[in-house]
Amino acid sequence: MRSFSFLAVVLSSALLTTAASLYSKRSTAYLQQNGPAAKALNDKYATLTASSSCNDGDIACMNGQFASCWGGSYHLYSCPGNWTCAAIPNEWSSGTTTTCDSPDDIEYRFSVAGVSETKRSVSDRPKVLKSRSTAYLQQNGPTAKALNDKYATLTASSSCNDGDIACISGQFTSCWDGSYHLYSCPGNWTCAAIPNEWSTGTTTTCDSPDDISRRFSTAGVSETK
Repeated sequence: MRSFSFLAVVLSSALLTTAASLYSKRSTAYLQQNGPAAKALNDKYATLTASSSCNDGDIACMNGQFASCWGGSYHLYSCPGNWTCAAIPNEWSSGTTTTCDSPDDIEYRFSVAGVSETKRSVSDRPKVLKSRSTAYLQQNGPTAKALNDKYATLTASSSCNDGDIACISGQFTSCWDGSYHLYSCPGNWTCAAIPNEWSTGTTTTCDSPDDISRRFSTAGVSETK
């Protein structure tokens, strides 16, 4: 099984957006509106296995891994670090997103939505709900920017070592068999190295342009090249 750290399928990517007015759209109301649909998806995912029937293009979460259907069967991909896969309620718009996310952020979204989280394994959930931290964003922002500046120099034909991950032209990129393979992010999401807001470090993943802009703005760091 390949560990791509994160893979999302279908639709197009969007350029990073820096307009400050965008991240004012973050809304508890959206979380409350979208929470029940996200829980229903997670309950559905909990019934699936790698051998479940699927149609090409279907996505799901299985045992904390991102699952994509192609060739008539599910293929599983590990999330980065201690992240796990879940359907999460969007907090910037209507709808849900099936993606890899930190257990703290998943717990936070469902807690604010007022919805019992999911049938996710208890081991996937943080024992104590942490708080998002501006200090973490400020600490991690420069490292995330440096990674994005590095990614801006890469192309699909750049040399790489198996297991390397990056972002190229808004797409998540994983290296295996000595070359980069690109995967489109879901919806209008784009790939970026983002500063963690729950812990030290960065994560290279697909995220909404609004959330990326908010993180870098709060960190006091210009987003990227």
